[in-house]
Amino acid sequence: MKSRVSKFLSCIMSIALIGGTLIACSDAKQDEGVMPSSEGNLLDGGITNATGFPITKEPITLTVGIANGAHMGDVAQYNLWKKIEEKTNIKINLKVYSDAEKANLMFSSRDYPDIGLRMDASDQAMSDAIDAGDIVGIDDLLQYAPSWKKFFDSNPEQKKQALMPDGKLYGFPYAVLNETSYNLRDQWFINKKWLDELGLQIPTTTEEFKNVLTAFKNNAGKGSIPKNVIPYYILYGNNIGGQFDMYGAFGVYTPGSYFIVEDGKYKSQATNPDLKEPIKYMADLYKNGLIVPEAFTDDWGRYTAAISSSPPLVGSMTSFVDQGQNASDGKWWTPMAPPKSPNGKNPFIRRQTKSIWPRNFVIFKKNKYPVASARLAELLADPEWSLSENFGSEGVWWKKSSDGKYELLTPTTEVADADKALGNYGIALLDEDMFNNKIVNDNFRKEGTREWAYENIYKKYLPEKNLNYPPMPSGLLSDEEKQRMTDLSQSLNDYIKTTIANWISGKGDIDAEWDGYVKKLKDLGLDEYMELNQKQLDAASKLGHE
Repeated sequence: MKSRVSKFLSCIMSIALIGGTLIACSDAKQDEGVMPSSEGNLLDGGITNATGFPITKEPITLTVGIANGAHMGDVAQYNLWKKIEEKTNIKINLKVYSDAEKANLMFSSRDYPDIGLRMDASDQAMSDAIDAGDIVGIDDLLQYAPSWKKFFDSNPEQKKQALMPDGKLYGFPYAVLNETSYNLRDQWFINKKWLDELGLQIPTTTEEFKNVLTAFKNNAGKGSIPKNVIPYYILYGNNIGGQFDMYGAFGVYTPGSYFIVEDGKYKSQATNPDLKEPIKYMADLYKNGLIVPEAFTDDWGRYTAAISSSPPLVGSMTSFVDQGQNASDGKWWTPMAPPKSPNGKNPFIRRQTKSIWPRNFVIFKKNKYPVASARLAELLADPEWSLSENFGSEGVWWKKSSDGKYELLTPTTEVADADKALGNYGIALLDEDMFNNKIVNDNFRKEGTREWAYENIYKKYLPEKNLNYPPMPSGLLSDEEKQRMTDLSQSLNDYIKTTIANWISGKGDIDAEWDGYVKKLKDLGLDEYMELNQKQLDAASKLGHE
């Protein structure tokens, strides 16, 4: 009680010091350090300008933590940091966490930087830090970040993804809402060069697809088809490059796992009898040597090496990105629609969730300059800054046209680290209006690119409803419930993955074993797992409404 009285008195005195301007007082830890000083409109104890540039009246240094992305090169060399210092008076001292273990150790030791970008620590670590008051809430700081306030106000579903169970925001997001990215998971590719050499057409049915793969296998060592050809490559069980789009060809939607959400209800596709048909189809491909055994044992490195080999080893596969030089000249890969199965159901292609990375810019309590940090987040939300953060340097990856629009560029030579982009390792604000009306992307006119394929092939194969599990903030379940759900997920998915792999590879009989498989899932706690997920979904639906 005594500390609250003292805080109240200090608040009254602060009001007097700033000439009667009313400043709200709060017991919340995150409000500390936001008060204006007695020097006019300066904040953060007299160092931060409320508006205009530079952000601070004299140079300051902020330590910024970020995860190491293997594709990013030397992130310390990026032009972005120099530009920030020149514009704002804020020097960025980068602290790169080499892996998730290092980031989690930072959270457990509470040896925090001033700002954390994407650090790849566990959701629980982030949630615990928020509960401990180690991360600053940004609701009161949004007055210094009007672009972000407008985004949250205009995008209630994305705001809900960012809210914590107390209904508050604890970070600025990476918000890049490009329909061709978030609304499509993998493209389905076929080797066009091999088709042309063999006088074949792009397959449109599962029977035609099998016939094409058989032709690739039977012509190994002829023309450009290598002797060690892989007719159809899957990285079994993986969200990227896995077998899930084949399920979709038979009308069974699986977003990268065996569970969906339909009209707010958590549902299991693992126990859907319709799954048997595509599994039998893949078992037939495997029996005929069209799926190789390595599909069940290869890791990510072997997967990327296999699909990007030049000349190619693979006849067909799925991948999120265009296949580099092979896509640009149209000689090798071309995107194809999911083939239609004999059952007459409409085939599906997978979509991703329209989501943000909700806390890619968090302000830690030790930060002496929370307003300056919020104003930095606001600067990074500027369209041109966001373009550089997401795509790379101006003049290399994009340019501004005379009509005020932004044209995306494709570099023709290797790009230096200085000109690379943070992408989803940082923050950016590029909403649908930017992509639809202000960003000019010539790929929509280039056959074979993801943008072209989305508009001309895949859009009509997306399910009418979004069946993907939405992003969930931590803290909606108790620690015991969360751990139980994690344990159940591990045991259930291990059993599903192993059992279906056995069926595809001919080590079991799906018809004879199906009922026992379903019973085993029940015994492993499937009903409890689904109840916990439903409880979490229901809790998330109430965020922001209580």
